[in-house]
Parts: sequence; structure tokens; C-alpha cells
Amino acid sequence: MSRRRASLPSVALGAHVWGFFLFLYLPIVMLVVYSFNDNAVSMMTWNGFTFDWYLRVLANLGLIDRARDLAGSDNLQLYSDPNLGPAAVNSLIIALSSAGLATVVGTMTALGLARCRFPGRVAYRVALFLPIVIPDIVLGIALLVFLATLGFPLGRVSVILSHTVFLASYVAVVVGARLAGMNTQLEEASADLGAGPWTTFRRVTLPQLMPGIVGGFLLSVVISFDDLVIAYFTCGVGATTLPVYLFGAIKRNVSPEINAVSVLMILTSMLVVGAALWLRRPRQHKTEA
Repeated sequence: MSRRRASLPSVALGAHVWGFFLFLYLPIVMLVVYSFNDNAVSMMTWNGFTFDWYLRVLANLGLIDRARDLAGSDNLQLYSDPNLGPAAVNSLIIALSSAGLATVVGTMTALGLARCRFPGRVAYRVALFLPIVIPDIVLGIALLVFLATLGFPLGRVSVILSHTVFLASYVAVVVGARLAGMNTQLEEASADLGAGPWTTFRRVTLPQLMPGIVGGFLLSVVISFDDLVIAYFTCGVGATTLPVYLFGAIKRNVSPEINAVSVLMILTSMLVVGAALWLRRPRQHKTEA
């Protein structure tokens, strides 16, 4: 009896864990599976395996020549959109630009909060978390009202600036966590040896911060690339990002091509995260005997 009673909590915990992961990842698995569906009429009716939807995505991106025998070629209005390529280009430009700006601003902010003492420092630190905790739709509307009040035209630049506003907070948190674990005695030793502030920062502080800076940059790239709400409010005409494009395309019809684009976005995000983990891995230094 004691063994049965002891095993019940573990069984319940195991069922909860498996149920959680199934609920979390089963939709993604279904998305991947149906992206290979050969049925051009009903996405949920399996008609065979094909790579045609991925080839169509590559053709819409201009990476390969369009073939006439791809699945759904007789219904190009529903299953093909020339706006896919410009939307992907916009997403890449906006993600890289906003992540670069946010990395600079967030790193400087983290350094200022960690190394300087000034009035209102605690309030500034609290305000730094507001872009993270505020709902995206509220932040998107606020940024749209602010840009409209200034008369700033909506386009790529407006999305880059809007993404920089909240991405800088993520970078500041990541770099700040790295700063909290740094040994400040190394900087003091550098100053005692006659190095100036810039030399100390370039040769002592920056190398220690680099994993956090790279991690914050790659995290910002993924968040900006996947953002829908803020980009939807601030993109304007001609600056549609890939998530906004998918949001509009799914209103017309859920085709396997949309599934293929979603899978490619997942793979892109996984590659970026993998690159971040690879760059942050412990370095093994060879020693000579």
C-alpha cells in the first residue's frame, strides 16, 4: 500500500508534465506536418507528402525560379503572394537594425546603472522594466499616438525606433545580469597599473561583458523578427513585416504555404538561439606541456 500511495504523486506529476508538453508542442508538430500536405484545397485533409509549398515560398522570395507544376499552381491568388519577399526583407532589416541600436542603448544603460550613483537611480531602474511588463497592444497604441503627434511618417524607420524602445530594456536586463557577476577587482587592478578608463573598458570590461552583449543582441533579433503587435501599429504602407504579412494572409485562407513560412520562421529562430548558445559556450584554452 505504501508503495502505491508513494507512486500516485509521481504518476500524477508525470501525467501533468506530459500533458503540458503535448499542449505546448503538439500544435507546432501539427504545423510542421501539414506544411508538407499536398492538398491545395483543404489543409486539414491529408493528400500526400510534398515539398512544393517550401519551393513556392523560395520562389516567392526570389531565390529560385517559379515552376508551373507546383501544388496549387492553378490558384495563384490564394496560394501565392509577391509581397512575401518584401515582407521578409523588411523583417530582416528591422530586426538587425533595431537589435543593433537596442544593444548599444541597453549596454550603456546597464553600465550606467551598475557603475554610477545619481538621483532617481531606483526610479530609473523601475522605469526600465515598464516596456517589458506593459502589454504589447498598449505599447503599440502609445507609440502610434506618439509618432502621429510628432508627425513622424510610418515606415521602416518608425518600426525600428519602436522596437528599439522595448528591446533596449531586454538588453539592459541581460547585460545587467552579466555585470552583477563580474569581478570589479580586475578593473581596479587595471587602473592601478596605469590604464585609463577607455583602455580598462576596452581590454577588461568589454571582453567580460561580450557574452551578455551577444546574448542580448541575438535575443533582440528573435523578438523583433517575431513581433506582430507593435509592428502592426507602426509599420505603415510598404513596410509590412513577415508576422504582419502572415496575419493578413491567414485571414484569406490557411494554406500549407503559410505553414511552410511559419516553419521556416521557427527554424530561423532556432538557428539564432543555437548561435547564441554556441557563442556563449565555455572556451577551452590549450596549454602547452
